Amino acid sequence: MPLAPKLEDFPKIRGALKFYQVFAYVTGIMLLLLCVEMIVKYGLGYQLFAFSNYGALTLVPVKTAVAPTGVDLSTGILIAHGWLYVVYLFSDFRLWSLMRWPFSKFVTIALGGVIPFLSFFVEARITKQVKSYLAGREAEAATYVEAAN
Repeated sequence: MPLAPKLEDFPKIRGALKFYQVFAYVTGIMLLLLCVEMIVKYGLGYQLFAFSNYGALTLVPVKTAVAPTGVDLSTGILIAHGWLYVVYLFSDFRLWSLMRWPFSKFVTIALGGVIPFLSFFVEARITKQVKSYLAGREAEAATYVEAAN
């Protein structure tokens, strides 16, 4: 019989769920931005720069004779998604460990931050599962307390 979450951990689970929900959306949006950036860079041959010698926000051809100054937003999006994915994995791990799910569930949730649009669907499914589980267990505990009195 698999281990079940403890009733005293339910507030922690709710907090971990909220943290997971936020970073599922943040990671999903950053992954979509990264996909658009890669299409623009490798498909169209442009990089996005901010505050460069070409202007405040500019698409610069990748093979430019003079390297632009300024902030390379194309690389920034890549780095930001990478670090936010690490935070997403932490939120996944925290929820997974508190819910005492099998390791396959952790891997399934982790894939949500790698495949475009998947994080939105996985987040909705996981949220529904956790909330229904918590509600069921709390109702079961309330019934048990009433029967004992």
